[in-house]
Amino acid sequence: MALQTILKKSYIEKIFEEVENGIGLDRFKQDAFPFEDEYLLVTPHVKHPENLLGQLVPTTDGDFQTATSIYNAYSQLTPLQAYNAQLWDSLSLTDLFPYMQKRWGLKDIDDNDKLKNTILNHFTVKTRGVMRHGLGGLWWLVYLTVDDDRDNRFELTEMLFKNYTLRYIRLGVSRVIQHKEAAIGILQYLKDNERHITSMENVANALTSYFNKLGAVKQLTFLNRDFFYKEMDAHISEFMVTSSKKEEDTNDWD
Repeated sequence: MALQTILKKSYIEKIFEEVENGIGLDRFKQDAFPFEDEYLLVTPHVKHPENLLGQLVPTTDGDFQTATSIYNAYSQLTPLQAYNAQLWDSLSLTDLFPYMQKRWGLKDIDDNDKLKNTILNHFTVKTRGVMRHGLGGLWWLVYLTVDDDRDNRFELTEMLFKNYTLRYIRLGVSRVIQHKEAAIGILQYLKDNERHITSMENVANALTSYFNKLGAVKQLTFLNRDFFYKEMDAHISEFMVTSSKKEEDTNDWD
């Protein structure tokens, strides 16, 4: 199997600087993003997967399949490699560009400001971080929720992807989910008690706020999944109550 190629960092930066200035936006509406081979580099130790593009589904409902396909294709990545913005930005412009273009409907966007913002929000890590990147964020959500001790290793991943607010608006982009034990404990509780939860959106908002605030005064990274499961059980009645006052999250725990 061949090694993965990526674009030079300086070239990626130039492309997105141009996007910020509204230059070359039409390139993102072409069937393939135009780039010169001289800007390609080989990534040591990262294999280039075969037929990955055909496994990706460019819809919200297809995000779970897409995420697990990306994770399986790049399962050899270490966390350090997976934090590399250059990798994800390169894939969004090269191998997986057709998926990204369809997923975010670039060909249907006529307003240049909207097109620019859509590209910057989903194609580059620089704008909103790796957890919100259109490709990198999907890999990370699987990495943080996959459990090889289960018959279905993606059982909790699927639970996370079942609710858009839980996955994309609240828990899935919070600091707390970046601790794997927290992700597994919380999602296991939600799965076990899903039938009793009348509004997953309310619970997603409340639990994310609660754990972010708790993390400001307690070292959550040293705690296991049982702690988070028990905390969910102790506070679920509070989480299910709709609050008219939105509380600001505190994201200061490490």
